[in-house]
Amino acid sequence: MIAILLNMINMLRILQPSSKYVKGFKVQCCSCRTSTTIADARNEPPLSPDVKPFNQVPGPRGLYNIPYLGVALHFKPFSKYQPGDVNIVLDNFKQKYGDIYKIKFGPNNMVIVSHPDYAKTVLQAHYEQHKKIDFDISTIFHDRTKTTRGMVLLNGQEWAERRKPAQEKMLRPAVVASYVPLIESVTDDFINVLRKKTEVNDLLWELLNYTTESVGMLTLNKRLGCLDTDKNNPAVVASIIRNVLDMFQEAMFMPFKSYLYFRTPFYKRFEEEMLKFGDIVNAELALQKDFLTKLQHEGKLDEYLEKEPNFMYSLLSDSRVTDDQVNSIVMDLFGAGIDSSANTLVFLLYQLAVNQDKQAKLFEEIEQVVCYSPTLTKEHLASMSYMKACLKESHRVIFPTSAGLARVIESDLVIGGYRFPKDTLMIINMSSMSADDRFFSQPTEFLPERWLRNTTDELAKSKEFPFAHKPFGFGPRSCIGQRFAENEIFICLTKIIQHFKVSVPTDTHDMKTTVQLFTTPVDKVKMTFTQREKM
Repeated sequence: MIAILLNMINMLRILQPSSKYVKGFKVQCCSCRTSTTIADARNEPPLSPDVKPFNQVPGPRGLYNIPYLGVALHFKPFSKYQPGDVNIVLDNFKQKYGDIYKIKFGPNNMVIVSHPDYAKTVLQAHYEQHKKIDFDISTIFHDRTKTTRGMVLLNGQEWAERRKPAQEKMLRPAVVASYVPLIESVTDDFINVLRKKTEVNDLLWELLNYTTESVGMLTLNKRLGCLDTDKNNPAVVASIIRNVLDMFQEAMFMPFKSYLYFRTPFYKRFEEEMLKFGDIVNAELALQKDFLTKLQHEGKLDEYLEKEPNFMYSLLSDSRVTDDQVNSIVMDLFGAGIDSSANTLVFLLYQLAVNQDKQAKLFEEIEQVVCYSPTLTKEHLASMSYMKACLKESHRVIFPTSAGLARVIESDLVIGGYRFPKDTLMIINMSSMSADDRFFSQPTEFLPERWLRNTTDELAKSKEFPFAHKPFGFGPRSCIGQRFAENEIFICLTKIIQHFKVSVPTDTHDMKTTVQLFTTPVDKVKMTFTQREKM
């Protein structure tokens, strides 16, 4: 084993490149500088005695600090953990090093913080560029294929210019509310699918079909046929996205990224899936654009738009957004919205299935608010506080992403008694804080009541630490699709609980999860949908 490691170290020395792609992400974490160097370079006073320099931040040492190789040593074949067990690895570090520590990730240091006070300092720091970690597999794909980068990969002014028009169309409550009928029509068809099946052996797959159809209707105003049980048509786009996320996860933890220099078999598979994904979305966008153009020539466009909103038209008619950028925004919505929403619904329905008293309470709220109305309205969704609490609590019990939020700080910060230099990558471990009994009473229990206004004093602890739980992010870099995702989830959950009592087999044990950028179940989730008597 030692010989193998030495061999790897020698290879690293040989392959140490100057290419911009060599970095796991393009941030310069000046971890080698001492506090004296920082002070001298900026004419700042030396550190006070109670503030320690960056090189004294605790964390794994020795071989674990070797660029690229260091992070790989924490996982198989060097340990018992898979890359999907990253949250377990980080929890182990927290137990050993405390609420703030650093680990080597790629060529740089990554700092993990697991306390709400530290999270607040990082998130409320001053940002102008709003840098995002630039993952090399995505960067090199877009450079090699000359395709437009998604918003998530952009920084600075370029990011701000892309974000502004998309934000206007995706985060304004009134705009999002206008899409409720479109999503409800998809959800009604999904309810009919569940009614025919009664028992589902793979809940995630069923929900991937639903979220693909829903996002397709939202972005393209078109039904993709994923819920057509007669054709048994699987969600092809969902399969592609799952493959891409798996490879993305694998790329993150590769000790030797040879795909940066060569079109390796791994990279070719990634590129093939990405291009296939792009071709599907581009073809659908072209069809929708032709359809809208035809309506405009016939003088029927205004009449059509009065009947139902059209997300793509709102982008295409905006002079600030090019056609390529429209394609990129729609691809981002498909890429992030399908997998994340499907997994969220799996965990939320699972929690309600194993906590029948909470499910009964939610059903009671739906009865009171929706009553006999055949359709849902924005007023219905806005009035269901317990449903919102259920979603928030489900996100807390099973955090939806890997660890939490990432920030590249744009100025020196003192956090937890240490000074961190500008450009340090900070990871705010929301997954760990959400399960910490210092910040949440009874953290292993599913208790939506903790998020209600009139909650008990015991459960009110969660309100004392608002920065312990931010599943959709915080500030300008927060999830741009949050309101769309929440609407989709609330509509689906309302319809399901309104029509069915959900349950899981009696021999079901705690759900095992893994992380593939988004948290997902390890095993297939079986669920029974027992039809309720009509309201």
